[in-house]
Amino acid sequence: MIPQVMTNQEKSEAKTKTGFTITVDLTKCIAAGPCAAISPSVFSQRDSDDKAIIVDPDSDTIENIIDAAKSCPILAIIIKDKEGKQIFP
Repeated sequence: MIPQVMTNQEKSEAKTKTGFTITVDLTKCIAAGPCAAISPSVFSQRDSDDKAIIVDPDSDTIENIIDAAKSCPILAIIIKDKEGKQIFP
């Protein structure tokens, strides 16, 4: 099954096979890039403006994805558990 990633001007969002939801708030993202450095299989920087987008939410552990979210200098990455409870930030 191919993970479904939705990206528009305001956000990039995907749900992992284990039920976690990852959202990058593109209105906040400043294209610093530490998320893509920590978890390059999950996050990439789009060509048009270098803002972070999700490419494959299932290609890394949730622990490493959370570490990548924690590296964001403006906390533009939101992680929710399978019940929809925000676990980061």
